[in-house]
Amino acid sequence: MLDKEEIGKRMAFFRKEKGITQRELADNLHISYQAVSKWELGKALPTVEMLYEISNILNVTVDSLLSGNEWKNRCISYRESGLDSPKLHALKGEIQELNSKDECIVSSYYADACLFQIDTSQMREPVYSCITCVPGSKEKLAKQYGYNQEICADVAASAMNYTLQHGMRPVILKGMVVCGNYNQEQLYLMAQTFQKICEKNRVSFAGMEISAQPVNYSPEEYEVSATVVGVQDKDKLLTGSRLRKGDVLIGIRTEGIEGTSYPFVKIMLDKDPELYHARIDDDRVFLDELMKANAAFTREIMELQEKGYLHMAFRMGNALLNWRTWQRMPEGLGACIDLTAIPVMPLYRFLFAQDRIGENVFSHHFHMGIGMVVAVPEKHWKEAMKVIGQFSQCWRIGQVESDGHKGMKVWSRGQILW
Repeated sequence: MLDKEEIGKRMAFFRKEKGITQRELADNLHISYQAVSKWELGKALPTVEMLYEISNILNVTVDSLLSGNEWKNRCISYRESGLDSPKLHALKGEIQELNSKDECIVSSYYADACLFQIDTSQMREPVYSCITCVPGSKEKLAKQYGYNQEICADVAASAMNYTLQHGMRPVILKGMVVCGNYNQEQLYLMAQTFQKICEKNRVSFAGMEISAQPVNYSPEEYEVSATVVGVQDKDKLLTGSRLRKGDVLIGIRTEGIEGTSYPFVKIMLDKDPELYHARIDDDRVFLDELMKANAAFTREIMELQEKGYLHMAFRMGNALLNWRTWQRMPEGLGACIDLTAIPVMPLYRFLFAQDRIGENVFSHHFHMGIGMVVAVPEKHWKEAMKVIGQFSQCWRIGQVESDGHKGMKVWSRGQILW
């Protein structure tokens, strides 16, 4: 015997799945909507002829309306959530082909743990490091204006530089993107950017995982991160113990701004929206310069270390003169920065010209285009400059001095030559 209530419940379910109202169904059947209501409430049954018409309208079989078997096997597909699983898996397969083909990576399949080996046979007491970095508030502007590759390069460089400032050698990088059902071509280009940064810095690329979550993110939204694993012999770690009074400080050039400095720029943009489309000069657009990726300094740091020139490395955070940047200075020593030696790059000249931040505090808000500062022995500073110069521009910007500033780790002399 047919169960009127169960049939009515199934009819209501499939009607709602189809996205039509009781009245719309009734109009298609040329009956009153009260009749449809009675069916769905289990107070009456449609005729056999009417059941066939209902099944055609709702795009289901008659058996699915009458029988409990198909009803019990109903399910929700990923496609209903907006996720094209087959297309996503195909993309992940293409991205996996970008993985480094070296002995270091044993296995790095998507949606699985990365297995790897690190050769420490020449190390007496290996130390390992791991860090995951995100771009910070700079990421929002990247998404809004399509600087997707730049933000991947930026976060990869940050993860490597956090590792390098301790004298660690970056060994493996794995990228991660959480997104809506994002543009597949852009995702591939983002993975390719991670790969290129790894190749340039002699780091094994373990792929880029994609967590597509269209139920949580709009189609154009994403969040990106990079994880880097490093290794170094314990006696080569940069702890500050090698620093000496008189050591020369060399600044190494980078592009763009640090993500943690972006809020200051955002305030400028909010107060003057025309800056979004401003030009710095005939050759440079403000947003392009702003969103350029910071550089990673693996080659510079590793070669300085190999030649025995490296006493310390300081990753420039959001500002050149921020005390947190220099907090690893040992007790009794500090960094004296000669502001007259800091080259003023077009981006920072333009930012300064907006007249929102005073001259005396500007270098407390931005790194001035210097991504890393290394401390080298005074007798080898020229040789160290030559080593760095093979890969990046650099300048002698100060020296290590005795702490004569009441416990301060960094202070400055002179004024920036705007």
